[in-house]
Amino acid sequence: MFKKILGLSLFVFGFSALSYAQPGHVSGKITNITSLSSGLLVRIANNKIPENCTSGSAWMVIKQENTAMISLTLTAWTLGREVVVYTSPSSSGYCEVTQVDPAES
Repeated sequence: MFKKILGLSLFVFGFSALSYAQPGHVSGKITNITSLSSGLLVRIANNKIPENCTSGSAWMVIKQENTAMISLTLTAWTLGREVVVYTSPSSSGYCEVTQVDPAES
């Protein structure tokens, strides 16, 4: 029983540690989308970009192979929902989106 409680506690605290604010995310409504052969490009309201995206572009790319993330993004855009977009660092081209989290209202 103790092992189950310990395992559950580590699981919960592990995920909460990942949710701390990082320079690699931004939140807001998706204001524009377009597609490329390599994936879906998205822009967030007021051209917000995460601090780790230093390429100068307000567009962020979701790679084509991330079909679940693209589906979630298109749904959020269609419904006008806010999202939190997490990215990996980039200084050239488009910043790569690594996670899209729909904000709860």
